[in-house]
Amino acid sequence: MFPLPPSADGTSLGRDLALLAAAAALYGAVLGSWTSPRLALYAAVKLPLVLLATCALTLAVNALVAALLGEGAVARLSPRLTVAAMAATAVLLAGLAPVALLFHLTLPRPSLDARTTHNLLYLMHTGFVAVCGLAGALRLRAALERACTRPGNSRRLFAAWVLALALVGGEVAWALRPFVGSVYEPVAFLRPDALDGNVYEFAWTDVAPYLITGRPPEGNEP
Repeated sequence: MFPLPPSADGTSLGRDLALLAAAAALYGAVLGSWTSPRLALYAAVKLPLVLLATCALTLAVNALVAALLGEGAVARLSPRLTVAAMAATAVLLAGLAPVALLFHLTLPRPSLDARTTHNLLYLMHTGFVAVCGLAGALRLRAALERACTRPGNSRRLFAAWVLALALVGGEVAWALRPFVGSVYEPVAFLRPDALDGNVYEFAWTDVAPYLITGRPPEGNEP
């Protein structure tokens, strides 16, 4: 699907960017479909933005780490490699879109009694993104193993790049929430408190305790 490491020509990069945007838009539409058609439209715009912004914000770090390790060729290829890995993730997510949509169509609609349903959907989508992200990362690892010239550098680069992508991607997604929607808040493109807190704090203090205890703690919903 993505022959890596590729040439750094603009045609290949443009193809992967277009594929990333289209596949992420499809899965984004499914993300928001449980709440309303309007949120489905918003999420179809926002999920490609999350992936593209994550690529853009990590490029400098990826290139810098490669350069510091003496892998100049990899540093020059970092935009192409990063986008190709993210495009692979998006395509795999698009493949899971029918499965996610089936859940959305069969579960209770959003209401004050559907918080558990919301949190389970949130965890399901998080799991889908994590699995597809891992698959994209494995393609990146294979590319780095072929592209790196010094022993051990592929492992170091892979660890640094994946850490940067995961941390940045999680925070960008948090800032652009909601995606699945809320049983309390009205549909909106962005939350007024978009920059408050972080996704890891939310999962630890809100989603997990509610699923374990059944008591709704105070907090935001993605």
